[in-house]
Amino acid sequence: MKSRIIFLFTCFLALWSVLLLRAMFIQIFPDGRLENLKRKQFETSIQIRTRRGAILDRNGKELAASVPAYSLFADPKLIKDSVTLSARLSKYLGIPRATLKKRLRDRERRFVWIRRQLDEKQRDQIRAWGEPGLGFIEEPKRVYPNGGLLAQVLGFVGSEGDGLEGLELQWNKNLQGQLKTVLLPRDARGRPLLQDGRSLTEVPDGSDLELTIDHEAQYTLEQELLSVVGRFQADSAVGVVMDAHTSEVLAMANVGGTNSRRNRIVTDSFEPGSTMKAFVVAAGLREGMLKPSTKYDCEGGRMKVGDKWISEAEANHKFGLMTVTEILALSSNVGAAKIAFQLGDERLYKALIDFGFGAKLGLELPGEARGILNPLPWRPHLLSNVSFGHAMTATPLQLTAAFAAIANGGVLRRPLLVRSVHTPGSSEPQIFQAEEIRRVLTPSEAATMRLMLTAATEEKATGFLARIPGYYVAGKTGTAQKVDNIKGGYKAGMYISSFAGFAPAHNPRFVIFIAVDSPKRSSYYGSQVAAPVFAKMAQYLVRRAGMPPVLISERNVIPKPAVNTLDELQAQAIQEMKRMTAAVVAPSVEGDNVAAVPAKPLFPNLLGLTLREALNRIRPNVNRVDIRGHGVVVRTVPPAGADFSKKRSVRLVLENP
Repeated sequence: MKSRIIFLFTCFLALWSVLLLRAMFIQIFPDGRLENLKRKQFETSIQIRTRRGAILDRNGKELAASVPAYSLFADPKLIKDSVTLSARLSKYLGIPRATLKKRLRDRERRFVWIRRQLDEKQRDQIRAWGEPGLGFIEEPKRVYPNGGLLAQVLGFVGSEGDGLEGLELQWNKNLQGQLKTVLLPRDARGRPLLQDGRSLTEVPDGSDLELTIDHEAQYTLEQELLSVVGRFQADSAVGVVMDAHTSEVLAMANVGGTNSRRNRIVTDSFEPGSTMKAFVVAAGLREGMLKPSTKYDCEGGRMKVGDKWISEAEANHKFGLMTVTEILALSSNVGAAKIAFQLGDERLYKALIDFGFGAKLGLELPGEARGILNPLPWRPHLLSNVSFGHAMTATPLQLTAAFAAIANGGVLRRPLLVRSVHTPGSSEPQIFQAEEIRRVLTPSEAATMRLMLTAATEEKATGFLARIPGYYVAGKTGTAQKVDNIKGGYKAGMYISSFAGFAPAHNPRFVIFIAVDSPKRSSYYGSQVAAPVFAKMAQYLVRRAGMPPVLISERNVIPKPAVNTLDELQAQAIQEMKRMTAAVVAPSVEGDNVAAVPAKPLFPNLLGLTLREALNRIRPNVNRVDIRGHGVVVRTVPPAGADFSKKRSVRLVLENP
């Protein structure tokens, strides 16, 4: 009996020794399989994004930001009545009841999402139900503080926090935060211990983007486009504002249209119409085959090309001999075609390619279109059509960048939208500048183009309504029939009205492009639809920038010219512009009977100057000065540009602006 007890004791001791050794082994050398079983029983894990980086305008104004939100999840195993809870959640959150039933009945799953990114009020309401199988995780939610402002450029993000369009998509890798694994612990009965979510501020955020956009200019542009769409019952309108020297995009707006998310400025191309005439003239200028005063026979407004006829926009435009400046100012199709024929298809094609047409400019946005520029050779009729902006397409971005090349002295630059990227933990942001693509004009050629485009906004020119009080502006109108992509040809009575230009013309600061799609009331010409929008934007921008006016009169407007021909208008504009644009007297334009420097001493333009500035300008060339009034100079005797070789007495009339 005693031996039997000893045997049993020994067996139990051995068994317990084995169990103790096994327990010690498991504690010292963990089994991965058992570790996984423990994790499944006592915790579950999910992956969510940390705070997404903000998007700011050039002045630090938030355009896109991330705020805390609460995402609802469920543990189906802990839900007692899935039918009742499904009905309640469906009514409160608007989720189909069948979808919720399917999620909540799967008791093998310990974690399912119900709805992401609820607000604090919704979280508190659902928490008050006291349902043990529901819980919340705190994660960031994307918001746009300015509503729909700049919507097509900013884009949007999906429920998983990834960018799906616009800058949100293009810069997604920079903006998105890290992918964070969150562990939800459970007690021994499998109930979640985390009901109130958790803060993720300890995890690094995504990078912030600083844009070149000025949100105030953006708002003004969108309001002006909304106004013109309503006034003319147009389908849509687009506009771009660009810094003339840096090619930074200051505003980019899309209004109307069937697809409110589409950024048509970069994704859509259209036949630009007469705005292309500026680049045809520029091509001839850089080839040395024309000057502003070179004349072409416009054949009474009609010219036969093969078996087709080229005519002017209006039947009463029966133009004869016209200077190049007049061809631009009055927008002669025949004149543009004559210049194109003299150039030939190879030289015109090369010039348009150099100005950026037919290729992507590389703006930091998805879906940029190239436009269409047919490969060579061009038949005569195609060549003539291209000369006035048909049989080819361009994007609004391409046209704006090309006019900026004229405004800045002849350099085509890649437009810039993102100025800098601020990465968390980095002391210095990554700075971007507009890249120079190529030089397309010499400084003197660009200055001559600016003079001719200034004459295109004079009183008898098509761009007259683009003028703004106190400043010279330069630009070109465009009116093009809309292509019918389904039936072919053109849509009857459907046009795209546009205006491209820059202000002030003597010292360009802002390049502005406006296009209105299918205006239906009053008029469809770019001169009457788009040019006034340009004028309002240009006036707002130059005055907001504090740029002093250069044309002062009693009404603070450009005085009505006492001349009757565009030759005289052009000469007047060039005479004033020479005083302000030194590049105009470069050797390449010397000898032109329009741009030549006068031999006689002329009285300077003192309008808008203070008394001290005016006296410094005319001394010591005067013997007597009669001063009347206070403020700035509004009138002089003799007037600006008068022969001042003999007269040495001056009268200055001053007024407070």
